[in-house]
Amino acid sequence: MQDLAITRIGKIKLAQLGDKKPHELFIQNMFPDRDSYDMIVAFFVITNLDGEVKLRFEGIDSQKVSAKNFLKYAYRKGSARGGDITFTTKFGDIEKKLRTLVNNQLTKLVSMSKLNSYPKEKTVFESLLELLQNKETYSIVEAALTEVYETLDKKSQQSSGLSIVLKQANTEIYLEEFNIIQDILNASGTEEKSSKYGVISEGNNHKCSICQCDQEVLHGFASPFKYATVDKPGMVSGFFNQKNNWKNYPICTQCSLEFEIGKAHVTSELSKYFYGKSYYAIPKTLLQKDDKSLVRSLKYLETLYENIQAQSNLTEKNEDRIWQLVAQEEDYFNLNLLFFEENPTTKAIKIKLFLEEIAPSRFRHLFVTTANEVNKHPLYQRAIFTKKDGAKDLTFKLGILKTFFEEDFFTLIQKVFMLEPISAELLFTRFMNTIRGNYNKSKSSDGYVENTRITILKAHLTINYFQQIGILKFNKNYSPMEVEKKEVKSAFDMDKLNDFISVNASFLDQDYKVGVFSVGVLVKLLLNIQQRELGNTPFENKLRGYNISPDLLQRIYLDALTKISQYKGYYTYNNLKEFIAQYYVLNSQQLKKISNNELSFYFVAGLEFGSKFKTDKEEN
Repeated sequence: MQDLAITRIGKIKLAQLGDKKPHELFIQNMFPDRDSYDMIVAFFVITNLDGEVKLRFEGIDSQKVSAKNFLKYAYRKGSARGGDITFTTKFGDIEKKLRTLVNNQLTKLVSMSKLNSYPKEKTVFESLLELLQNKETYSIVEAALTEVYETLDKKSQQSSGLSIVLKQANTEIYLEEFNIIQDILNASGTEEKSSKYGVISEGNNHKCSICQCDQEVLHGFASPFKYATVDKPGMVSGFFNQKNNWKNYPICTQCSLEFEIGKAHVTSELSKYFYGKSYYAIPKTLLQKDDKSLVRSLKYLETLYENIQAQSNLTEKNEDRIWQLVAQEEDYFNLNLLFFEENPTTKAIKIKLFLEEIAPSRFRHLFVTTANEVNKHPLYQRAIFTKKDGAKDLTFKLGILKTFFEEDFFTLIQKVFMLEPISAELLFTRFMNTIRGNYNKSKSSDGYVENTRITILKAHLTINYFQQIGILKFNKNYSPMEVEKKEVKSAFDMDKLNDFISVNASFLDQDYKVGVFSVGVLVKLLLNIQQRELGNTPFENKLRGYNISPDLLQRIYLDALTKISQYKGYYTYNNLKEFIAQYYVLNSQQLKKISNNELSFYFVAGLEFGSKFKTDKEEN
């Protein structure tokens, strides 16, 4: 289970503390995916007049925050309703933020300080509360913060923090330096282990679900991950009694601390996005008690993420790069990949996919060896053209597969990583849904729509990749029949077509597929003729938005022959016509045994690649 793996990480990190204090493990970097961001700071000066501590508001300033200095601001995420844990929070909605800081965080802190033995700190924060409860001062602070907020651009407004700093004798005192703040962070990190929702859930002399040892005290609310909420009747066992929740998930005191520390490390250092999907990468050693390998794997992953972050913000462009680097390691550890969605209000996480024990060698197979093999295909060379970069190669990235699996990308990820078989019919359905969707958009929208040729190339690459990793079975031994070469001058180069079919034998692995593909090629040639002769392509209306059935394909084929004869004469493309008769006409009865999506896909593929087989004498 991932909980045991995370607790082991916490145990390692606890042992590595050294001079570091436990509360530091519970401080979070507000924007961990950014190299740096702004912290808007309200400064308050501490004065001592006649033995009485007083505070006054000095002003607002901006400070740069990075991974090197975020600890001093003592940020820890809280709840949407109650605000964050300390005075440090994300900037925005000044009226609400300031009111919450005063009424919630500061008021609670003053109450807590009365119970702790920090008399000087108690006096300081009581004075701060008194100052901000003054309507005039409150209005001044609110106006100053609002003024700064309005000067920021939209991006900065969404990626800046808000905190306070106290000054005394020209010395700046940050929140993390206060003992009471440290206690709050520690309490938050291990809070509500046994007490929650107004009830106490605690067992005695029972086995801990993590360490599997009999323990004197077991807590019912000790998991730092909210996989599910238990705030309503019916969500816990024991006759719907929340007091008995410890029976569902008993965790001892020591494991709860290690679990929380492990969770803090995983969420801050090992949490990333994979093509827009949040995930934790949790290392796990092959042997359960191999702490040396766990330390090694943690250091490797932390350095890996740090280096990638230093180079650039994590984007789709380099998300596969992470796994390519993991692939370079030996199999001394596995990775558990936990994909999740977090409820912004309750903070409960919904596990969308959990992949266990993925070894570096599996990443090597998926993202290096196979990717390099499929990238060699000549069809992908200089296949994409952009104004910025010119012609460039189409290369494999897992994000390309997302083109056809946007709505259930988790299912695709599981099939790829676990090497589970995938249905060819499912692929053809997804291919054609995407192609038809783009086609319809192109007729009704002025916005960007991916070129059908590029979509077909991506589909071709998808089939190729799935075959290489072994989850899609096509007949790789297929070899198209040799067509007798005739010394006939024609505007169509049969050698190019035969070479294409030969190189793509795993793609065009049946005679009927070659036949349907070649009909698509013929129609493309007709459309080219109409574009030159008429300036438009009226024959395209016969294609019914790429919803092709065997009967419709037959009509398209016969109509295309008639139209080409009208434009160019009866003998035009005679070599291609003979080829189609051999592969399409003789196999047309087989087409009723396959789905319309598969039929449509191979027709559209021929349509998009048709211009590749022209001779030098063919006009553009």
